[in-house]
Amino acid sequence: MKLNASDALIKTLINNGLEVVFANPGTSEMHLVAAIDHNPKVRPVLGLFEGVVSGAADGYARMSGKAAANLLHLGPGLGNAFANIHNARKANSPMINIVGDHASYHLKHNAPLTSDLDGLSNASSDWVGRLDDPKNISKLANTAWQTANSPSGKVATMIIPADYAWSDINIDIEPNVSINNPKSVDYNDITKAYNLLKKDKSMLFIGGRFLDETCLKLASHIASATNCRLVTDTFIPKIRRGAGLPIIEQVPYFAEMAELFLADTQSIVFIGSRPPVSFFAYPDKKSFLSPDSAELFELCSNDDDGVSALNELKDLSGSTKIDEKFIQSHIGDVPTSGDLDATTLGPLIAGLMPEDSIVSDEATTSSLLVSPFALQAKPHDWLALCGGSIGQGLPLAVGASLAKPDMPVITLHGDGGAMYTVQALWTQARENLNITNIIFSNRSYEILKIELDRVQAIETGDRAASMFSLDNPPINWCKLSESMGVPAYNPKTVKEFTDFFNKSIYEPGPSLIELNV
Repeated sequence: MKLNASDALIKTLINNGLEVVFANPGTSEMHLVAAIDHNPKVRPVLGLFEGVVSGAADGYARMSGKAAANLLHLGPGLGNAFANIHNARKANSPMINIVGDHASYHLKHNAPLTSDLDGLSNASSDWVGRLDDPKNISKLANTAWQTANSPSGKVATMIIPADYAWSDINIDIEPNVSINNPKSVDYNDITKAYNLLKKDKSMLFIGGRFLDETCLKLASHIASATNCRLVTDTFIPKIRRGAGLPIIEQVPYFAEMAELFLADTQSIVFIGSRPPVSFFAYPDKKSFLSPDSAELFELCSNDDDGVSALNELKDLSGSTKIDEKFIQSHIGDVPTSGDLDATTLGPLIAGLMPEDSIVSDEATTSSLLVSPFALQAKPHDWLALCGGSIGQGLPLAVGASLAKPDMPVITLHGDGGAMYTVQALWTQARENLNITNIIFSNRSYEILKIELDRVQAIETGDRAASMFSLDNPPINWCKLSESMGVPAYNPKTVKEFTDFFNKSIYEPGPSLIELNV
């Protein structure tokens, strides 16, 4: 049948399950914009900066379990999206980038927006497909969908020249593709892993997509029977946690603390993760953190059937009950009055969080005020910054809220990182998303002050300190937020925070709470 190539692309993706397109389009993508308009089954969401677009797609994927699409403009658009695409890759989030290129015959003229788009795509993606003929557009879209939604989650990028996008072609939409199943794990390897876990000072280390409630309960059964430690990574894509759920230890961020955390461990079995390494290299400190004498066994990756492997391990253990020491207790006293400070903030937020909240955490140093208490909050999903490129938290919340509109989203964010993608507040307001953004305003890049000392830099003075300071001029978060349509508050007392937080959580639309720390 006669069909515009852009319509064929969007129809193919919709048939496979595409629900949302996060977009910051330009001239080369106008026919793709029209195709989205022609197909009301897909929801377009505008981001005012491409880093918001890619961060939102990451949040959507983590909570929905499937890819959204990003519509981006040429090399600079993909370049602007790069940081949060990087974060998505590290989180194994499925993602499809649709990048418009100049018309095929126009590239030779080296117009101002011409760049090495293929090089940028390969640097940011697991798979890249450049459309070579409009008639192949449906097949290309199917390949992108199947690749992105593989068990481990991939970033798939399609490059669509403008003249191919506006072509009218005779084409039949390709049949939907099947998603590959995770690879089974050899039973002999499972037996070997179980024998390692039975040894003294053993550790079951799980991560990736195996941190939902089902997997954590299976792991807790195994730990109860073998007395192994149950551990996960410092930064995780998504974990189900809270009171009444299994306890899992996290590797500390700082290398020397992580090395001490892992010390004396004799055997480690990895499921959906790999041996931990330090976030950065430091003078006279180790990069590879596991003890040299430990036996390390990577039982299965994110591409493998870790759920079945955990079930097999549980069966081998014979466990019928989870030991109480592996079950998280409920939070204790929650403040009801007094000043809002470092001692009251954590238990207050944890005590007020509704069940089935989603937390987007990029609070960096300030997260330490909240996270230990939130472990005892009502059961919730916690999303972290896996790739280390700051500016993820606000847009991640956008995507998470779109994927799960009935679940309130809470963003915990440092003020420095939040400024990277502050435009996400505008998208939150435009889409009327139930997001409570908590900004920890210490008016500095506090983590960099710590890192300056840790890398043993030579003695520094005021000029170095000025590169970490955000107080000249100070950022007025309330006015900034309100300018983008998001109501904002700056509470000073426990009661004020409680009132503002509850209002934000239980009423439609986004809000922002600035906390001076």
